[in-house]
Amino acid sequence: MDLRIRTAFMLYAFAVFGLFLVVAPWTPIWNRAMLALLPTSIGTWVMSGWARGVISGLGALDLLVALQVAREFWGQMQSEG
Repeated sequence: MDLRIRTAFMLYAFAVFGLFLVVAPWTPIWNRAMLALLPTSIGTWVMSGWARGVISGLGALDLLVALQVAREFWGQMQSEG
């Protein structure tokens, strides 16, 4: 039971964090959140299109990990049932 709860939590965490990283850099929320960093060199880097793409790519990798965890979770459910 403990393993199933931990696996379900990992699935949830990776999926939510991955979805956030894929979507957030392209929303107005990202622009408002990064305004505090704009006077620095990091601010201009984070606002660039390729940096947003890299961050979205990390989110896509998180979603792939979530898919792998879902497969593992499904296998656990099949073996127990």
